[in-house]
Amino acid sequence: MISRCLLQSIASLGSMVGKAEEKDSRRPPRQILARTNISSRRSSLRSSINHLLTTTNNEGDNQDDSNFWNVSQRWFADATEQIVGNVSGAAVDDTAFRTSGIEIVSATDFDEEDYNDDDDDDYDNHYETTHHRKYNDDVSSIGDTITAAADIRTAYSRHHMMKFICKWVLLVCMLLWLLFFSTAQYNTQHTSIIPRWMFLRKGRSKWFQPMKEIFIELSGEEAFFDVNSPQYRALLFLAEHDPLKLNPHDPQLSTQIIQRYALSVFYFATGGPSWKHRVYWLTGQHECGWQYVICNDVQEENNTTIAAKSKRQKISIQSDQFNPENTDDDFSDFADSNLGLGKGRIVTGLKLFDNGLVSSFLPTELFLLKYLHVLDLGKNTLGGTIDQQFSQLTHLRELYLNWNEFKGKLDVNLTNGLTKLKVLSLGHNTLTGKLEDSFLQDLTSLENLSLEFNQLTGTISSALGDIKTLQHIRIGGNALHGKIPPSLLKNLPNLQRLWLQENRLTGSIPSNVFCDVSSSLVDLRLQNNSFVGEIPNLECTMEKLELLSMASNELEGPLPTNFGDHFPSLKELHLYDNQLTSTIPSSIFNPVNISAVLLGMNKLTGTLSDSMIQEGNNLVHLYLNANKLGGTLEQFARTKGLQSLKKLRLEYNKFSGTIPRLDLFPNLELFFAYNNSLLTSGLDNLSSSAALKKLKLSNCSITGEIPTTLGSLTSLEVLDLDGNRLTGTVPSEMQQLTALEELRLEVNDLSGVVPPEVCDLRSSQLTTFISDCKGEWSGVGCSCCTECF
Repeated sequence: MISRCLLQSIASLGSMVGKAEEKDSRRPPRQILARTNISSRRSSLRSSINHLLTTTNNEGDNQDDSNFWNVSQRWFADATEQIVGNVSGAAVDDTAFRTSGIEIVSATDFDEEDYNDDDDDDYDNHYETTHHRKYNDDVSSIGDTITAAADIRTAYSRHHMMKFICKWVLLVCMLLWLLFFSTAQYNTQHTSIIPRWMFLRKGRSKWFQPMKEIFIELSGEEAFFDVNSPQYRALLFLAEHDPLKLNPHDPQLSTQIIQRYALSVFYFATGGPSWKHRVYWLTGQHECGWQYVICNDVQEENNTTIAAKSKRQKISIQSDQFNPENTDDDFSDFADSNLGLGKGRIVTGLKLFDNGLVSSFLPTELFLLKYLHVLDLGKNTLGGTIDQQFSQLTHLRELYLNWNEFKGKLDVNLTNGLTKLKVLSLGHNTLTGKLEDSFLQDLTSLENLSLEFNQLTGTISSALGDIKTLQHIRIGGNALHGKIPPSLLKNLPNLQRLWLQENRLTGSIPSNVFCDVSSSLVDLRLQNNSFVGEIPNLECTMEKLELLSMASNELEGPLPTNFGDHFPSLKELHLYDNQLTSTIPSSIFNPVNISAVLLGMNKLTGTLSDSMIQEGNNLVHLYLNANKLGGTLEQFARTKGLQSLKKLRLEYNKFSGTIPRLDLFPNLELFFAYNNSLLTSGLDNLSSSAALKKLKLSNCSITGEIPTTLGSLTSLEVLDLDGNRLTGTVPSEMQQLTALEELRLEVNDLSGVVPPEVCDLRSSQLTTFISDCKGEWSGVGCSCCTECF
């Protein structure tokens, strides 16, 4: 407004001077025409200007601006002198105005009545007769005009200066504000690669509002009230920062926008910036190129949707991990006649196993990916309840939510409509409730059911026997009770793994557990229950069974003589912690691939002979501890079939005689024979067992001195000889046991001082050193022992 008034005042002054020119002249743009006959008025005009400026200055409202007004007065007076001094009748260039700081206004900016010159003669006569009178009036008012112009110019200059100062102050404040919000401490679980200040920025792209309207329909309006919500952050990414700049008005991009939005919300909701692997996520790559996102190319031909092979990432990460329960990696059967997606890449898989995902809930936007084939979120830190909205993913084949922190009751509606589901893995959570028949009724294609290590109660559902496609049943580690349903195994010809361990199951183990599925069963785990009775005599051969565990039950009676002959492919046999009696049948060691026989904590009797185990055996673990076995070990030590043996546990038995040489066990790392009170000698025979790492012979009746040859067992980590009748001193050769972590020599008849070389082991690995060094009557002097008896 101020600048407009100033321009109008200058224009008025130029117009009045220009009208004194000859009648047929017209003032051209950017020039000011002056008459030559006003030179005599120059001094009076200057006086009027100075007088008015002085008067305005003295009468100003703001007395504090006197210096500013004085400067303005001198400036305008000089400018006026220069302007008026040049109005000598010639056309004056606008340089004088420009150098004086006054902007010249084009003649075309004036009102037409101020400069129009009509060629009409009547107008000419009128102009001649009236011009001089009007000119005199105009000149007499020049003083007032100049005063107003000066006043306006001064106000405009002050306004311009204040505007300049305010602009820079505002700019500095904005920079400080942006710096504060972009560097403020923020929750690391939801920190985005997009700076926080971008979420608060006022200006929005043209796609922001259209996308917001679309996403409100998907997520609800409340999800966007908080600018830190995963939904709002996903919106901001797609509308503002996504290099693809997808057009929300393009119907051909609607599927891509929705699935890109769903993945972005999931990324923000689960702490995406802190994931272990997130290559290409939230970049300009198509979402099918984001790491661990699997897509299918879908096209329509003759109204039939055909799915091409899955698109895999072209990058290779050596640290990739895969869910061990993922037994099916084939996506070629994705073709469905009712998809109707047209051309485009559709997200059909999301594999984020052990990727550092953290969240107390799963965002509902995940279920917008309605064509998901595989969803693997196993081994992360995801919590909350498992929503029944999973039933919307009707194309789902594999669902892995194992090894997380999900809780709540197992929703019977979770599996409604999931007729194509092959793998359901919910193990290692804290789910409660019962395994209802209604939970299983729609799972007609299920092959792998994993619910192990939750808090499920009730009995085993007989409906499991109706799912003929089942290959793996893993429901161990719960609180299930009752008996194994007789119908469970009769109708499951493809069953390979049956895990019922660590429950509260009772009754006897029916023989059909073995024989009804004999053609396919590979892994049978029944340990840690309350089964009673005898091990059944089998009339079938389980050709494929590799692991059989019936440990920690209340089984009793003898081991069948031909027990091992029914399992030619057996690799591991776990029968420890029962009440089994009888001798150990040699048939147990007949399977050529047997690697572990765990028979400890029973009531087995008899002796161990070299004919028990055939040559060429691959036995690695042999646990016979806590039984009633007796005799000497010398004959057993001549067994030629234990070349691979690494762990031999014979403690808490009644073996007698001498500890034999174990030269035929070259890979033996662990030898426990403690609490065999009749073992009396043979420590020096162990010097040839160079692979030994753990040797425990406590509470036997071993006599003599500690042999110096034990110093050759340089791999030894644990040496436990307490509770024997050893005499002499601690040999200095033990300083060679540089890997030793635990040394126990208490409750013996040792004497002397522990050599300082042995004490030097305390500065390396040795953390436990116990001997008879307590009190003045103790036999051993030890300055480095961690405990004294």
